[in-house]
Amino acid sequence: MSNLLLLPPICFVLVFFTVWGIAKMSSMLLAPKATHERGKEEAYACGEDYQEHHIEPDYSSFFRFAVFFTIIDVAGLTIATLAATTAFNIILAAVAIIYVIAISTVLAILYSK
Repeated sequence: MSNLLLLPPICFVLVFFTVWGIAKMSSMLLAPKATHERGKEEAYACGEDYQEHHIEPDYSSFFRFAVFFTIIDVAGLTIATLAATTAFNIILAAVAIIYVIAISTVLAILYSK
């Protein structure tokens, strides 16, 4: 039972809700938003009139690689952590198998066209 908190999925959930709670509590300490002053949010161009040209870069191909890297990195860390236990446990083996199947499914969905 004491090793239950060391399982990566349970640890992730605990850390996630802890950080979320801290973020919600700290957002209450923020000062109210200031009123918008004229020119406050305009680009600085050394006194020249600035003609805004919106550049919209396309990151769609980057996100595939970022998601791929994140999933593979977290999966490797999780499987390595589960494999580092001292005794074989059927529950840990089942969690590892389910996790690998879930990761394979996500990657198949990510790269399906």
